[in-house]
Amino acid sequence: MARLALVVPLAALLLSACHEAPPAKDERRAVSVQQLTANSGQSAITYAGEIRSAFESQLGFQVAGRIVERAVSAGDSVRAGQVLFRLDGSDYARALDSAAAQTGAAQSAAATQRADLARSRDLLAQGFISQAEFDQQKAATDQAQAQLRAAGAQRGTAAAQVGRTVLTAPRGGVITQVEGEVGQVVGAGQAVLTFADPSRPEVAVSLSEGGLGPVQRAKRLSVTLWSDPSRKYAVKLRSIAGAADPATRTFAARFSIIAPGETLRMGETAELRIEDERVASGILVPLTAIAQGHDAQGYDKAQAWVVDRRTMTVQPRTVKVGQASGDKLTVLSGLRPGETIVTAGIHLLRAGEKVRIAEVPAS
Repeated sequence: MARLALVVPLAALLLSACHEAPPAKDERRAVSVQQLTANSGQSAITYAGEIRSAFESQLGFQVAGRIVERAVSAGDSVRAGQVLFRLDGSDYARALDSAAAQTGAAQSAAATQRADLARSRDLLAQGFISQAEFDQQKAATDQAQAQLRAAGAQRGTAAAQVGRTVLTAPRGGVITQVEGEVGQVVGAGQAVLTFADPSRPEVAVSLSEGGLGPVQRAKRLSVTLWSDPSRKYAVKLRSIAGAADPATRTFAARFSIIAPGETLRMGETAELRIEDERVASGILVPLTAIAQGHDAQGYDKAQAWVVDRRTMTVQPRTVKVGQASGDKLTVLSGLRPGETIVTAGIHLLRAGEKVRIAEVPAS
């Protein structure tokens, strides 16, 4: 009986453990957040760009064929007239031989006709042939001369085609991209490389719509290189695209470097800085933290979602925004340093919704 008394409580304990409810799943929405800090003073407006050449072109063959030699690689510096690519020119060489043979035959025929015309002229003077016969001989001679000129032109074209199987550098410069490879069959005009003249460096920048005004109003622009921030160059706006890129919705702009003083590497990353215009003091937040909407009267408004750390709920708050710089936006009013805002997924939130802070794994 004592053993039975011990077994019954143990069985009851095991049975209760089997029916223990699983831990409740956290249904709160996971969000990424950022605790706000104030900007220290004012900072210059900057844009990321790339060193490019004012004279940049894609080169290709003027004739079609199969590439048999590639003499350069991306990044190579070349001189004027240097061989870059070669095509298989055997077919064009045979066409030149054929044109040369036709030219030789036409030369012989023309020489024969000229001799016959000279004899016909003597016979006409002596009265042995009529004027009509002489005119026929003269017409035949003129036709032979015309055929000779046509054959010569064909030979010249064939010789030019042979020469076009070799692609050479039009001037000194740098190869920035190679698209053709040995064995590839290319068509006439198809680009096989990109060629740039490093003596006229420029900075290529993609500007957002909000950045057009500050750039066009700027009186002093400069650029620094990411590889060496101590190197700073004055630049001036050369051109802005008339339409936005349909994919990125940005405007391509080019800035001429006024006095580079040295050779810059094509493709090097640079930072364009507007020296005479500053970002107003405020709070820098990611662009993804601000939503654009309309108030009850239909006016445009910008809002952020603020997290109450005590209750872990979110509420929308209307804010006033200033200048965008890169992927950041300056909030002039509506937020305070120390507050926490949602930085991703704001379009899915509801006022008063409970949230939890997503754990972002370290990279």
